[in-house]
Amino acid sequence: MNRFYLLGILLIAILNIVYGRIVTFSVIAFGNEVSVTINGIVNPMRRIDDYSNVHSVTLMLEEVPFEYFYTVDGQSDGYIRTLDSTTHSTYIEFFGRERTIKPLKGMGYPPDKPQWVRSIGKTEVFDESYIPTIIVDAGSKDYFVTGNDTWTLGRFTMILKDEIFTEENVPTKCQNRYEDKFQWRVKLQNKIHKRSVFKFRANAVDPTFYRQSLYGDMAAAVGNPVHNQVICRVYLSDGTPIGLYLMIEVTSSRSFIKTQFYGNEISGKVHVPNKKLGFPLDCRSGADFYPNGPYDQFIYSVGENNEKIAYLSKAMHEVDVYNEADVQRFNKEWFDLDVFLRAMALEYLTGDWDSYWMDTCNYVMYDAPEEFTENTFKYYFIDQDFDLTFGIGLSHKVNLYGDAFPSQSYKTLVNRTWNVGSKDPANREAIDIFLRGGITTTMFENHLIDIVKHVFNPVALGRRLEEYIDRYTEEVQWDYTIERLRIANNPNHTRYVFTMDDYYANLGDTKVKSAEWGLMRWIKMRAQAVAEEFGFEWDQVPLDPSPKNIPLPVEEEEEDNDKETDESKLNVNSGFNTITTVNIACILILLTTLILTIYL
Repeated sequence: MNRFYLLGILLIAILNIVYGRIVTFSVIAFGNEVSVTINGIVNPMRRIDDYSNVHSVTLMLEEVPFEYFYTVDGQSDGYIRTLDSTTHSTYIEFFGRERTIKPLKGMGYPPDKPQWVRSIGKTEVFDESYIPTIIVDAGSKDYFVTGNDTWTLGRFTMILKDEIFTEENVPTKCQNRYEDKFQWRVKLQNKIHKRSVFKFRANAVDPTFYRQSLYGDMAAAVGNPVHNQVICRVYLSDGTPIGLYLMIEVTSSRSFIKTQFYGNEISGKVHVPNKKLGFPLDCRSGADFYPNGPYDQFIYSVGENNEKIAYLSKAMHEVDVYNEADVQRFNKEWFDLDVFLRAMALEYLTGDWDSYWMDTCNYVMYDAPEEFTENTFKYYFIDQDFDLTFGIGLSHKVNLYGDAFPSQSYKTLVNRTWNVGSKDPANREAIDIFLRGGITTTMFENHLIDIVKHVFNPVALGRRLEEYIDRYTEEVQWDYTIERLRIANNPNHTRYVFTMDDYYANLGDTKVKSAEWGLMRWIKMRAQAVAEEFGFEWDQVPLDPSPKNIPLPVEEEEEDNDKETDESKLNVNSGFNTITTVNIACILILLTTLILTIYL
């Protein structure tokens, strides 16, 4: 009798496993007692480690939709979430935020235009549908107070939607330390989806927070090599908020060059031809293509001197811009002109005075050895640092740009002297060579028209901005209301403190005090000026991104030193495979028990 009773219980248990589901819940929460409540039942969650503040629990549930909510130390965040009938795990959610996943509509470009297909792609690190959380050990609080040039983080943890990466003793470097919210960078020993060097930019001069992101979106949309990016939250491990940052790849790093120039989105691998990687060239203030030098501001981050720049500069000054064959030869052997001219169009449209064209020189180049010949050295131009754009910081530069800016023609910005009044006034060699007329000027104007027609206009860029506003406004509000560690501990460092009033004012179509032009005002004025000058209309319906024509993956295996290491990685939710394994294991155990019960 007891045997058949036990047999019935086991059969019911097996049916529950076969026809039910195992669901894992995960949430980032800064507290001690964390739970998830389902159908009135409170289920305690466990902290999965000592550093990420991720709490998790795995439950057996029916295959029906249901609602749930999280509670931390007796307090609910007020959000009732819903899980459908087929999901076996949540992503790593964030206590206090209702939406965990929210895809954003991107910007498209005509499919017949050039595409950049040499990148490994965004991967999970830069998946903008999710907001990553960065956790830094609480012992590094002094770093965010003092803004030391260098520091070693006791532990750095990156939380993605279903992965946690962590590493101890991570070197970091502070930039713009005079600001109350400075930017900083880290270099990891273990790669995260092939990336190892990250910069956290604070957008400290942009009340809207979105100018840098929009610029990067445009560069990627029109087919230029550009760093990937994602907006993320940063906390100390004790729950102290540091702020909202734009996390980007560092363009002057070898990991960026590998993933941006030698990656494949289909295979997810990196393959460097002949295992010979070129060098990222950091081009700092004053770095220009003078016919006879100096070239001391072209600085390789590792491994090589800058002697080849002299040959590039010589070739640049010798090219006949009125001879199409000579232009195409230069483009193939020395310098990708389409990439460069598209970058210049974006600099002109956004008033980017902290890059190559208009004021300072702040950009990166890459020399690609697989495209070298015995006597030529091929380079690619890479723009970076997009904070001083869309009108930011131009009030003190009226004499430099003219009162008509931002409505003036690009033609007024050619063959002129920059940094007037400084100790180092100078022309812009590449601008004066390629935009003085001829084939290269026609190339530039065609790129400029295409970019305004399809990307830089109130319709396409306006939709992208609305996506940001919908997704990130509550994050910006959080950032603008937290107490800055530097201000609390050293009031002398207070420089840029914005409010939500600044945020909304700077988004709009008005002239505002804290930024010379509201973001949409700038976009409309620039687009209208170019459209009127060249006589065209921009798209009235924004283009969606079109599929890329990505070449088939290289058959060879990637280099050993590019293979992902698992030492820093913890999979919190690994999806169906884990669920299936658990179910099979449970069924086998119960079947074994059932057999033993029957025969013993």
